[in-house]
Amino acid sequence: MIKVMIVDDEPYIRQGLRILIDWEQYGFRITAEASNGHEAVDVLKNTDIDLVITDIKMPQMDGLELIEYTRKHISSNIRFIILSGFYEFEYAKKAIKYDVADYVLKPVQREELIKVLEEYKEAYYQHIENLKKQQMSERIILERHLTALMSGIYDRESIDYVKRYLTDTANIRYISIEYDTTDEKYNHLSDDEKAGEQNRLYDAVKKCLGNHWHHVFIPSNANRDYSVGFIYAGKLAEMEGLKEKDYIKKLHINISSLLSFKIYFYIGQKVDDISLISESFKSTTIAKNFQLYSKVMDIAFYEEIKDKISTEKYTVDKKLIDDLIKVIEENDIEQINSAVENLYTHFKELAGEPEMIKISMDYFLFNLISLARELDSDFDYEEIYKMVSQGGYAIRGSVNNFKKFALEFSDYLNSLRKNVFGGILADIEREITENYMHNISLKSLSEKYFINRAYLGQIFKKQFGVSFKDYLNNYRIEKACEILLRTDDKIYEIAEAVGFNNTDYFISKFVQIKGTTPLQYRKQFLNKMI
Repeated sequence: MIKVMIVDDEPYIRQGLRILIDWEQYGFRITAEASNGHEAVDVLKNTDIDLVITDIKMPQMDGLELIEYTRKHISSNIRFIILSGFYEFEYAKKAIKYDVADYVLKPVQREELIKVLEEYKEAYYQHIENLKKQQMSERIILERHLTALMSGIYDRESIDYVKRYLTDTANIRYISIEYDTTDEKYNHLSDDEKAGEQNRLYDAVKKCLGNHWHHVFIPSNANRDYSVGFIYAGKLAEMEGLKEKDYIKKLHINISSLLSFKIYFYIGQKVDDISLISESFKSTTIAKNFQLYSKVMDIAFYEEIKDKISTEKYTVDKKLIDDLIKVIEENDIEQINSAVENLYTHFKELAGEPEMIKISMDYFLFNLISLARELDSDFDYEEIYKMVSQGGYAIRGSVNNFKKFALEFSDYLNSLRKNVFGGILADIEREITENYMHNISLKSLSEKYFINRAYLGQIFKKQFGVSFKDYLNNYRIEKACEILLRTDDKIYEIAEAVGFNNTDYFISKFVQIKGTTPLQYRKQFLNKMI
């Protein structure tokens, strides 16, 4: 229903308009009345109104003053229909500059009112539809740029675009908002039903954020945990006069009230700028997995959890575990065995302090999970966490079990690394074979696959033994050779056909690679055929 307020200083006119038509039959509902502009302003500040039907001449604040004030101080989206007497019509024309929806002459005729309302309704729903399309387009583009920033592989365009839409991009955190995956009722939902709940979660967060809805999005990696991402900025709390924790707690309560399932907030570390949001995003993994283990917090802050696993008593453990994590990441089998033995020896010294061993293992697992998630957004951290926790490699198992797990996980990371970058390189190799005749470059491909240009160049050269540019030129020259031998096309035509815009440059590259000019190459082939 379209929500309507009637404003007129004559009570009988307000009452007459109420009973003149069946408002709800036409898709409208009168939700408020006011006898002058001042009363109307108070209503508009505290009530959601779509359409105001107002008299033009009223005491204290007239219709034009009401429209002007509303446009400047409340909302430009509220629409107005002017009521005016015959002799006030010239006065009413002044409202044109305020873009009023329509005018209705007093005494109001039923047919005329219905006609004006129907025209307004059509325009209203068209506006809503256009707004939805615009917001959807903005959302898709914004999510793409936010995803690039979260991955740590982005360009200036992503930063500039995101900064245009977010309320603030300084003193920010990434907050992962997720359902309780231990809820039996939730776990019985199908994937489609979980996707539906994810959309409801997104809508709930969006509703609670109001005009700051651009801060919420569905991450591209959320197809597994059905999470929703929220870019928290310190300014959001400041605008409500709240401290950070109070704002986040209030938001959690408000969102929860709109949902059927329990939700958790996993809050990443605070960073100074949106360009560093990937660091905050990664740290939510620690917050999440600590909560999965402890089950004590609905709102888990990275900093608070970090303090729990970084006590002075724990310093020695941390150094030993950091060494083990490093060699696991490097896939150094010999050093992994040595590092596990050192750590396991220390665990035996802590046999009387099982809580310290548990915290040490938490820290170890959190970091391994972070490494895997960087390489594979679909990494099943809950399954790995469950496997290690139940297996008891450190507490109840043997040093050999611990070594076995460390070596297996190192192999797993290594295979992930090959799959991720191997997949991208295979895609790029296919791009070259399919689009070599077009203007493709390392820069355009790095943007398409969301990977740093310099890093892409390095892994490409490592995989193929030559730079991207040399590989592309070699491929183009091979294709040019094929055309030279099976057609009579002119050299400039062949150059263009294989992606060279400059014929002289094409010839120089041909000579460099084949040791002869294109014409000589064709001539040599023809001579062999005779």
